[in-house]
Amino acid sequence: MKIWLSKNSEVPVREQIITQITLGIASGELSTGARLPSTREIAQRYKIHSNTVSNAYQILAEQGWLEFRKGSGFYVRESSREDLDNSLDRLIAQFVATAQAGGFSIEEIRRRLAHFFDSHHSNRLFVVENDLGLREILIEEISAATSLRVEGAELERLETLLPADDAFFAAMFDEKAKIGARLPAEKNCVFLKANSAAATMKGETRPTADDLIAVVSGWDNFLVLAKVMLVAVQIEPESLLIRSTREENWRKGLQSASMIICDSLTAKSLPDHKTVRVFRLIADESIRELSKLT
Repeated sequence: MKIWLSKNSEVPVREQIITQITLGIASGELSTGARLPSTREIAQRYKIHSNTVSNAYQILAEQGWLEFRKGSGFYVRESSREDLDNSLDRLIAQFVATAQAGGFSIEEIRRRLAHFFDSHHSNRLFVVENDLGLREILIEEISAATSLRVEGAELERLETLLPADDAFFAAMFDEKAKIGARLPAEKNCVFLKANSAAATMKGETRPTADDLIAVVSGWDNFLVLAKVMLVAVQIEPESLLIRSTREENWRKGLQSASMIICDSLTAKSLPDHKTVRVFRLIADESIRELSKLT
């Protein structure tokens, strides 16, 4: 294995040695049991202090990459290759090796990777939705299920957000034609699928005819949709207690309900109610798609 060292780099020589040997092992360029050049050989070849090389080898041995054999030197540890056969380290090593073969230095690769992740892999997501109540619920569901930094925006603001190179976009699936036509091809927008009534009700015990069911939300359409779904499974409308969090005294009577159905945002205001059932609006399929952005 050939090692490239730059004594003028901002990266310490010891770190350069550690990185290149690690990548050499991960990529398979340094095979299991391969003997590394002696510390004196490396020191003489690159005109550096032998203690620097020795220290790098010791660190690699402590990390499990190398093993020292008395009177013989340092060798690639037998288990290290097996552990890395299908690892991310191997993929990274292959990329670095390819880039180096193309004439790029370690420092150039490091700098360009940093730029790539800064410009293309931020965790910023704009949820484009004009309905404030729905937008707030979508933001809460995505924030709770992913590591994205989620902000909301009205459709009218879309053009002002486009220059943000580091941002992704999301909107409900029925907005695809309207929003898709206004987004450049290079902008990534996830169009969210909604949970079906069946998926929302899955695993829930069907209430009895005598049960009082409360439906609570700050979004009027949630109240309507929940009522429709419950009536569809033959819950009598007289058994439903409908509460909007935008009204005063909306908590009144909730303690009498055998089940409180609400959205994920409203659930944060009802932490002490053990009967709360959160009905999420976004389908699991869309949440998984959003998670891949991080």
